[in-house]
Amino acid sequence: MNWFKKIRRYFAETETPPLPEQVALPELLPEPVPEAEELPAEEEDVLPFWLNNDDALKDEGVIYGLSGTDPQEKINIIHSVYKKHSAGWIRVREELNEKIGELNLILEKKDALLHELGRKTEQVRGQEPREENSFRVLTGLILALGMCIGNYFLIREGVRYGFPLQSDPIALGVFLTGMFSLYYTTSVIHSDSPLTWKRTLEEFGMPLAASLFVWVQVVSEMAWYKSAGFFIFTFFAFLIAGKLLLGSIAQLKREIRLFQMNRELKREKYAAATDWLQTMDSLEKEMEKIRMEKWKIVSALNETEAQINRLTADKEAAVNLFISEYNLAKDYKDRLSGAQISKIIR
Repeated sequence: MNWFKKIRRYFAETETPPLPEQVALPELLPEPVPEAEELPAEEEDVLPFWLNNDDALKDEGVIYGLSGTDPQEKINIIHSVYKKHSAGWIRVREELNEKIGELNLILEKKDALLHELGRKTEQVRGQEPREENSFRVLTGLILALGMCIGNYFLIREGVRYGFPLQSDPIALGVFLTGMFSLYYTTSVIHSDSPLTWKRTLEEFGMPLAASLFVWVQVVSEMAWYKSAGFFIFTFFAFLIAGKLLLGSIAQLKREIRLFQMNRELKREKYAAATDWLQTMDSLEKEMEKIRMEKWKIVSALNETEAQINRLTADKEAAVNLFISEYNLAKDYKDRLSGAQISKIIR
């Protein structure tokens, strides 16, 4: 029965005596209530009767108010009970948040892979094979090699006039000196770079020296016009054929690399139209499944949050109800005698 009802019934049965200035209250302490942490495991999900019943909680507030006991003790017990009662829900919330974090991380990785495949697919579709001239360059390389071989035999015939016994090694030395003295990829006559005196000397010096060396060997053996033609032909062969051979080798290397790039682009275009699309579809389906699983966990998390909020609200309501009854009882304490208080709290 509510203590206000007890007071009304008490005053209806007896006349109110004059209140003494000081009343010595008997020692009225509440019955000890076990801490929430001390409750057995099977009682963790069940609130104590005095906390689960509003009238009983009001009576607890009256007892504490009339006895002058510090209410913080009871408030701490209420907090402890609700803390233990909501510990399971809090643990579930942490686990659900951890699962959501893991799923978000997986979604981010799959989404990044999906965007990367999409970007690469668009990039590959927008590329076109570059024009390659492997056959033309290979043909030019064969012709340049033929020019060099022909020039070698021509030099050997010219050197034989002056060195009949050692014409082969001397002709080879002159040939290599004139053809490949400098490893520029192109001849100076094909270059757009500014021509300096050093570059001119480097480009023309050794071919000119090699041509003069051969011309000296044949000038006494041939007519002047034949020897002049021999000199001019060997000079330009030295000047151009060697650079043409080296340039063709370098160009062939670039063309082979370009051919490989075009083949790789062709494979990527095929993959973009088949394998990459299948991978992107598979990623989207996996992400959709993960999102569905995530929303299920989010729903469970919302229910858990609702339970925690409900318990928090119940705890605040219980504390407020207890404090309210405590304050009311404390206000009436000085207006009642010890006998009246004892009769009320029975």
